[in-house]
Amino acid sequence: MKKLLVLCGVLMALLIASAPALAKTELNFAPEIQLDEKPIDTAFAADGNQAYILTKKNILVFSVTEGRIIDTIPLEKKYNSISVAPRGDMLLLSRASLFDKSISLITFFQTFDIPIGTSPIMGPKDARVTLVVFSDFQCPYCSREFPVVEQLMKKYPNDLNVVYKHFPLRSHKFAVPAAIAALAAAKQGKYLELSREMYKNYRSLNETTLKEYAEKVGLDMEKFEQDRKDKAFEKQIQADRQLARKVGVRGVPSLYINGIAVQNRSLEGMAAMVDKELAKK
Repeated sequence: MKKLLVLCGVLMALLIASAPALAKTELNFAPEIQLDEKPIDTAFAADGNQAYILTKKNILVFSVTEGRIIDTIPLEKKYNSISVAPRGDMLLLSRASLFDKSISLITFFQTFDIPIGTSPIMGPKDARVTLVVFSDFQCPYCSREFPVVEQLMKKYPNDLNVVYKHFPLRSHKFAVPAAIAALAAAKQGKYLELSREMYKNYRSLNETTLKEYAEKVGLDMEKFEQDRKDKAFEKQIQADRQLARKVGVRGVPSLYINGIAVQNRSLEGMAAMVDKELAKK
């Protein structure tokens, strides 16, 4: 009996010791959003930046960061519930009815307005299709993607241009200097040439090898060194980073064809997207 009482005492002590400390919960109510339609159900995107509000006639797309409705998706039927696929590119709608046992899937994509700004453009400026690439010169996946982008450019010499934006990762110590070097090379019309060498040798990028690659592609080294000191390049890279976050870039490489995120980064996958854009009126 004494052993049982001792055991009970020990268990109680452990429970008290492991109990979470009391915490005060504070609520912060954002200003109410007035809708023109009565909400039926809601679902959040995986990244938490958007919410989808199901109403009788529409799906309202609500931007959490902007605090407003940014788009409306009309519906032909009435639904009772909505959910979002983990990847965020599909909505599932269902109807609670004794006579209707079906569900509806809506696959969708967003088209972003990605300004070119002062980024170098490869290919004809008036091309009907623009591929924007957010990249990092020390990223192995970006290194593998670069030749694919070049193949795509050769496949559509008159209809495609390519714009590279820089998204150097914090863990890659030489990624920013490499991006600055590429922008400096662009002033001599050698952006692609120097980029090709840096991606090919991404493991060994440093100040010494960078100068070797710059000389190899035929840059005027005196002008190159002077241009690399231009502080405007650092501001441009920072602007690229901010733009990347706005369009949902989470890693590199991230590619967008006419503002639509590329899911299949193979030559065939991107060619299919380019063909689809060219088929549009």
